[in-house]
This record gives sequence, structure tokens and C-alpha cells, in this order.
Amino acid sequence: MPRRPNPDLIKPWKISLPATTAGRVEYVLLDPIHRIPLYGARGKLIDILLNMWLDTVAGKAPRDFPSLDEIRSM
Repeated sequence: MPRRPNPDLIKPWKISLPATTAGRVEYVLLDPIHRIPLYGARGKLIDILLNMWLDTVAGKAPRDFPSLDEIRSM
């Protein structure tokens, strides 16, 4: 499946997390067939979470968190 063009520039971040948290996230984001994390899933999750937080800080109404299937299909 071809990747959709991203209108935003990419800014690489290096973020350290506790190993247990990182492992739990990796486990949830695994491709069920190939048993490897889906390409870009962690970045999509971080982007969604940060945008939700920024909306909250800006006083916007909270939106529903996307399901795992929605994150996998983005």
C-alpha cells in the first residue's frame, strides 16, 4: 500500500520511555500476521496523543480517541 503524502515536514525526536511502557505499546501495535510493529504506528500514536493534548490545552472540546484499527489504517 503506497504511503499517503504528508503535507507536514517531519521533525525527528528521540524520546526515552520506561522499557515496560515501550514494550506494552510495541505489543499493542504489532501486526497480527507478521508479529512485528506496524510501520509508522508509534509515530502516528504519538502524533494523535500530542494533538489531543494540544487541543485540550487550547480549550477545544475533547475528541474521541481513535481505535487501534483506525490507527493501523492511517
